[in-house]
Amino acid sequence: MKSSTKKTAALVIAVVIIGLSILAIENPFGTSVVGGDQIDSSIPVGTAKGQRAPNFSLDTLDDNKVTLAELRGLPVVVNFWATWCPFCIAELPDLEASSIEFKGKATFITINRAESIDKQRTFLNDLGDEFTFVFALDPRDDVAEAYGVRVMPTTFILDSNGVIVVKKLGQISRQELTDGIAIASGTKPSSSSERTDVLLTGERPSIDIYDLASVLEASNGDVIGVRGERLQTSSKGGTPTKHLIPLGDILSGGPPPDGIPSIDDPKFITATEASSWLADDEFVLGVEYNGIIRAYPHLILVAHEIVNDDFNGKPLLVTYCPLCFTGVAYVPTIDGEGVEFGTSGKLYKSNLVMYDRKTNSYWSQVTGQAIVGELTGLALRQIPIDTIRWGDWKSLHPDTQVLSKDTGYSRSYGRDPYGGYYVGSGPFFPVGDIDPRRGVMEIVYGILVDGKSKAYPVSEVVAAGGLVNDVFNGVSFLVFQVGEQEKNGGGGSSNVFSPALRFYDRNLTGQLLDFELRNGEIFDIQTNSKWSIDGVAIEGSLMGEKLERLVSGPEFWFVRSSFFPDTEIYTNTN
Repeated sequence: MKSSTKKTAALVIAVVIIGLSILAIENPFGTSVVGGDQIDSSIPVGTAKGQRAPNFSLDTLDDNKVTLAELRGLPVVVNFWATWCPFCIAELPDLEASSIEFKGKATFITINRAESIDKQRTFLNDLGDEFTFVFALDPRDDVAEAYGVRVMPTTFILDSNGVIVVKKLGQISRQELTDGIAIASGTKPSSSSERTDVLLTGERPSIDIYDLASVLEASNGDVIGVRGERLQTSSKGGTPTKHLIPLGDILSGGPPPDGIPSIDDPKFITATEASSWLADDEFVLGVEYNGIIRAYPHLILVAHEIVNDDFNGKPLLVTYCPLCFTGVAYVPTIDGEGVEFGTSGKLYKSNLVMYDRKTNSYWSQVTGQAIVGELTGLALRQIPIDTIRWGDWKSLHPDTQVLSKDTGYSRSYGRDPYGGYYVGSGPFFPVGDIDPRRGVMEIVYGILVDGKSKAYPVSEVVAAGGLVNDVFNGVSFLVFQVGEQEKNGGGGSSNVFSPALRFYDRNLTGQLLDFELRNGEIFDIQTNSKWSIDGVAIEGSLMGEKLERLVSGPEFWFVRSSFFPDTEIYTNTN
């Protein structure tokens, strides 16, 4: 009888153990399977700052186990890494140095993204460094999924109660670790002046950012950035460096400078010749400038990103960043001199960082402003450009010139190497916290008026019938859809839902006009004049008058919201 009782008890214990093991696998973050985790229900569990990080219990590379809920009482650094991620590898020394510095004051855990134990051990052995922090195993990527990790690496810093105080997307520096642990410990960071959030003031530039002399005379701390950044000076290697953004936010994209070669001597062909290899649903950048009309196919631009062009003696810089879907054209004149640009191999918020071949200063492709170097703060004038389907562009401009595949480089121009990225789950590189108001890869058109930003999702404009009369920050403008082709089921960027939109100022010599579509044609309500898509009145009392075209172009939502965090969003109310 006693023997039977013992066997029954043993069986019950075994069943409980097996049951808990299964539960831990199926629900690795449920606190019910971890003893002693007393959670304050007033703090929600989540992955945003101010929320309590999801619990986990994982095996470690040294055959132990780590459970987050058992680490209460000290700050915890939770880092996600993989052997294939160069930025993860680059930050390992800083993680190790901080782990040693804060021994007994903070716990460091790095969680691998579903790679085999053998692969991790071999990689770390080949690396040859000794590490004192915990390497945890996440064989099915469950923890990374629960933490919403999309950008690699990603680091969370938790306070002693497991509440997230820092969420860093991308490579984290030792100083950022030090500051984050200080915040988690309830003390003031030692280098708060270096954090991105305090560099953005929301103010308009205090100088003329298009005038070189004014920019060179700007003082440290002056607001000179188009986003409200202050001019900063840092000593790097003993040499003062001017910059608008934290230097640590500029990341390597992989290639070296000019590793993605710009096209500096572009050749052009006719629309008929281009149509032999360029499908109607492929995107081109369409430009009308100084009496010349040209198209630059995405299929070529993805391999070069920059074209240094000339329009009847006037230089023009045509750029495309496939990571952001941003096609932009600038007048590359610095102090009256035309200057060539190249790719730096760097990225800022997943966006192309260009450099000028006069001073080697770094420039943001999205804003057209120098962000690091001698010319920091100087801005290039932007001209309107269309990101439009080839079929629509050649219908509008049958005599257009088209960038030739004869670039001087051996490239496969018939295929977009970014493939499904355009309709994927998010950016490859760090951009900061993702604004949840729209889909991360949704296409919007952004507009900037006196430092204020507004986004127009193409889906909302299409839902409004393809024409919108709007007012933003004191400026009244017209937004309408150009062309018919909206989306195709092909590969690469051709699969993006991005009808071409144009923006025009609705004020005409003091008269505010309202517009409407009648059988697909544009009329103003006030005078009943008919207008072309180029903003020219072609019939009626205003015939010959022209609206001013405003600069705006398509971009992924993460671009607009990360560069301009306070962006307003247009919503169709019809």
